Amino acid sequence: MLVLVSQASKFELDNHSIIPSALHREGHEVHIGDIDTLNVHDSVVVCDRVRLSEEFIAGGDFPSLSEPYASAEDFDLVWVLAGTHPEAGDDSFRLLWLLNQRVPFVNDASALFFLNTKINLGAIVPAEHLPASYVSNDFDFLNALVESDADRSWVVKPTSDGCGADVFVVNKLDRNSSALLGSATGNAASRNGRYGREIIGMAKRHTVAQEYVPHVRTNEKRVIIAGDTPVSGFLRFHPEHDHRSNATLGARFEALELTPEEEDFVRLLGKRMTDLGIFYSGIDMAYPYVIEVNMVNPGGLSYHTLATGEDTSSAAVNAVLESLRAAGKLR
Repeated sequence: MLVLVSQASKFELDNHSIIPSALHREGHEVHIGDIDTLNVHDSVVVCDRVRLSEEFIAGGDFPSLSEPYASAEDFDLVWVLAGTHPEAGDDSFRLLWLLNQRVPFVNDASALFFLNTKINLGAIVPAEHLPASYVSNDFDFLNALVESDADRSWVVKPTSDGCGADVFVVNKLDRNSSALLGSATGNAASRNGRYGREIIGMAKRHTVAQEYVPHVRTNEKRVIIAGDTPVSGFLRFHPEHDHRSNATLGARFEALELTPEEEDFVRLLGKRMTDLGIFYSGIDMAYPYVIEVNMVNPGGLSYHTLATGEDTSSAAVNAVLESLRAAGKLR
């Protein structure tokens, strides 16, 4: 198995160390590859890689990738656990797509490109389980939407960013709403006024406006789904003076517990995702609503371990592999 990660100096307690280690522990031959070194040499997709000889430990040194430009095609499975630099995004996805034509992926390259974004959340989640959502680059439209009802608040966030970056809650009564909506949609009016449309060109940028779900503050859960099985996750808490519950930003978390109704829904959603080529993901859920779906490097295994002392990584990777076999994607 080839696990594609971003090269770093040290391993942290995250998927880059946890998942390869679990695969190795379960008896598989695991190679670590640097996603930023994907290239095509004489029609063969290659990358810098190294075979894993022992489990990674958080704080340990990232191994030397001793096999430069080695084939990325000599594997039974590829697991993508990292994105690449935004400037290389299009080319990186094309390289992943090419590799995926020759080697099965845990999450199909096409799903990583088209579905790992807030734009297409409705392609995964049934409409009745989504808050009212708009994807727009039209400041006037979004501003009118927010101004239309003082009793409704909206979460405004980038279409493809993560870890709480540039996520705002806006409301008609908030003096910052128009300024935040202007910033989220590219400040087109300001930039055109300063430089002129003829000089600056098209300045508008798409953003997502999702209706704020009040009970998200008390019942937001990150659920890790392997195949169609919930295998890990954590309960997220919002700081008193912050609307964001990202553990990476220091928000408190506890062990995950799902109600029977929540578990039935998660399994249904997992089945929908496997039909779309997604066999490992993390969803943010304030039941009955899904807020986001994350499928490149979803946190959950590490925070479950920190909250409970229990390592569920072996169960997670085995559930992924079992589901891929059942789907006929892995021998």
